[in-house]
Amino acid sequence: MKILITGHKGFIGSGLWDRLSWDYELEGIDLKEGKDILTADLPKVDLVIHLAGIGGVRESLADPKKYWENNVEGTRRILEHYQNTRVLVAGSSSQYEPHLNPYAASKHLIESIPHPNVVFMRFHTVYNEEARTGMFFDKLFKGTLEYVTDHERDFIHRDDLLDAIEIIINKDNLYSAFDLGTGKTICIKDIVPSLPVRSGTVGERAITKAKTKYFEEATGWKAKIDVRDFLQKNDERIRNLYSVK
Repeated sequence: MKILITGHKGFIGSGLWDRLSWDYELEGIDLKEGKDILTADLPKVDLVIHLAGIGGVRESLADPKKYWENNVEGTRRILEHYQNTRVLVAGSSSQYEPHLNPYAASKHLIESIPHPNVVFMRFHTVYNEEARTGMFFDKLFKGTLEYVTDHERDFIHRDDLLDAIEIIINKDNLYSAFDLGTGKTICIKDIVPSLPVRSGTVGERAITKAKTKYFEEATGWKAKIDVRDFLQKNDERIRNLYSVK
């Protein structure tokens, strides 16, 4: 099978590329290599995994046009070009409340783009030891967090997410859209209780919690890594960074 991965140099895409390169012929499109999904040549493949796009709530409030062009128009181009090819698309838990910010709106809108064989994977908050630059865990482990919030988040480890994507690749009777998360939440303020708490952050969902029943029953997959266990393993490191006694 020949697979196209868009965004293959990103946080999720790079991990997926490393896994799949052993078993599949891969093609990649990524801005980090000077290839834009809006203009790049689209190769003939057997499967597309569309991960390219722009994340970030606050950034989307500052520049909504960029999110429309990259997330909506970019996805539209992929889906319209590959009408006869199965396409797996990186969705988001944010799409449940599209009114909150342009990023959420863009992820909600792409699920309305018609395609006969598309799967929208609604990622919840993905993390690992080397999280994407600028995201919560990246700041946490760099010691640059200035505050925490009272939001509750469903954090899914990248390894669990990649396991799920591999299952989806090989299970072609999955369709439509479903959540990929743990089905559990943790309150952000509990992670670093020494930091000040900021409430009412503009554009943010109060709670994200994956509805895992459909995917677990359809595939037998279940997240193996609990973020609380992950944080416990890194407890000393976090305490040292934030002077928690």
